[in-house]
Amino acid sequence: MRAEAALGPRDASKKLYQPQFSDGVPHIFNTNNPDGVIVRLSRNGECYWPTVVYEMAHETVHLLNPVSGDTNNLEEGVAVAFSLIVQPNYGISIQTSMRSYLFALQLIATLPNGPPEAGRLVRECVGALSAPTVHDLEDLFPSVDRTILGKLVEEFERDVE
Repeated sequence: MRAEAALGPRDASKKLYQPQFSDGVPHIFNTNNPDGVIVRLSRNGECYWPTVVYEMAHETVHLLNPVSGDTNNLEEGVAVAFSLIVQPNYGISIQTSMRSYLFALQLIATLPNGPPEAGRLVRECVGALSAPTVHDLEDLFPSVDRTILGKLVEEFERDVE
């Protein structure tokens, strides 16, 4: 799995079920039995393969440590960056125009060594991209402005298309 190679091993306590297409935005959700997780992809992917690649790459980052509820700008930034990194392997190029995702991507780009390496370091030291505090990030990235680190751990607020 490419995400594990780049960001470290996934939480194997969750069983991964087949992705599904559904109305609404792509996301992961825990099954009724809390041992599993499913990716829901947008209906756009039913007819357009590049959308599946883009969305699945993004959601795969969330599958590494599936959490219920909201995530932070750090995890979303790494997910956007990862989706951009894998696309050339499939000969596609899709980018989001949503400000919230671009903002998260901009924030993660400030971390030393780039998003995958920074994401791997956070996961190795803290456990999950959704878990660090500002203090944790200060220890890991002492050269990065504290204001940026604070924004990285803030809850991600998705804008409406």
